[in-house]
Amino acid sequence: MNEHKERSRVEKTVTHKVTGEQITFVETATDTDGKYLLIEVALPPLGKGPPLHIHDRFEEEFEVISGKLTVTLGKTKHLLAAGDQCTAPIRTPHTFTNDHDEPTVFRVRLTPPSKFEQSVRIHYGLMDDGLTDEKGNPKSLAHSALVLTLQDTLIMGIPLRLQRGLFGFIVKRAHKKGVYAALEKYTGETL
Repeated sequence: MNEHKERSRVEKTVTHKVTGEQITFVETATDTDGKYLLIEVALPPLGKGPPLHIHDRFEEEFEVISGKLTVTLGKTKHLLAAGDQCTAPIRTPHTFTNDHDEPTVFRVRLTPPSKFEQSVRIHYGLMDDGLTDEKGNPKSLAHSALVLTLQDTLIMGIPLRLQRGLFGFIVKRAHKKGVYAALEKYTGETL
């Protein structure tokens, strides 16, 4: 097994090279027999999360450990402090931000886990290998489509049916061409 592949399977914490966000895999889908994934996120001061998005197949439960976190559900913003919780149900537009001058640490439970861990490991691995742009987005459309599909993420403001169809087409075609074989080093498993 090559060194990068072995390392990616044992590293519990990965870091987003652009934003400084760190994700620690506390309980993986393997640990929970596929019931859920529990991650801990350390978000730097004034750190932004992803754009407003939905998931078709899992819900996210947020719980703040330290600092403050703003979780947006639909059009409503919820300011959470240590000990506070909030849930983004399936298909509910949501995002999160740290609008404060201090870091925040929070946990997210994804039920069921989807392939979220694999998507993060691929995305952050692409960053480590210089295969993303200055904002941390994969340079390859096939890579972007795979990451978003694995994490069951659809971005609000872009027609959802278009995203589902386009991502499905791109991922299927890239699989047929063997594009994703090179990404297996990030997850240690066949994609």
